[in-house]
Amino acid sequence: MDGVEKVVLLLGSNIEPRKKFLDKALFLLQQELGKKMDCSAIYESEPWGFDAKVSFLNRVVVFETRKNPEEVLEVCLDVEMNLGRERKEYEGYASRTVDVDVLYFGNRIISSDRLVIPHPRLHLRRFTLLPMVEVQPELVHPVLMKTQKELLEICPDDSEVKLFID
Repeated sequence: MDGVEKVVLLLGSNIEPRKKFLDKALFLLQQELGKKMDCSAIYESEPWGFDAKVSFLNRVVVFETRKNPEEVLEVCLDVEMNLGRERKEYEGYASRTVDVDVLYFGNRIISSDRLVIPHPRLHLRRFTLLPMVEVQPELVHPVLMKTQKELLEICPDDSEVKLFID
């Protein structure tokens, strides 16, 4: 379809009820972005980059959208805000009701003050790559020129990421 782009998002939560926050985020994103093409299972992992008592739940979702990258970012920020996420001036890594990261937008490379696509750390995180490999194993990273499967094989992150059983 003309004017339609594939956008890949990572949803995460480590504040209870984690799964309900992921489900609600997915519902709201579908209302705003367009057709959901694929959705990974939910994975559980320890927090990355900070200490917290509650593990994260994450999943990757692929949409077809007519929105541009800035509009997609605004939708993601609105969903986070609607589900109770409060962003501080400098937040760093912290527990959150929901986090929605734009991983890919078609094969575009974008670097602005507000948005970097592909996500600058996706290749360093097992909790991102495992669900990516589930839904888009052959998707080529347009900067690193490796598939998601290849990125997972060389990922330096050795943290435990397991399927979440509800």
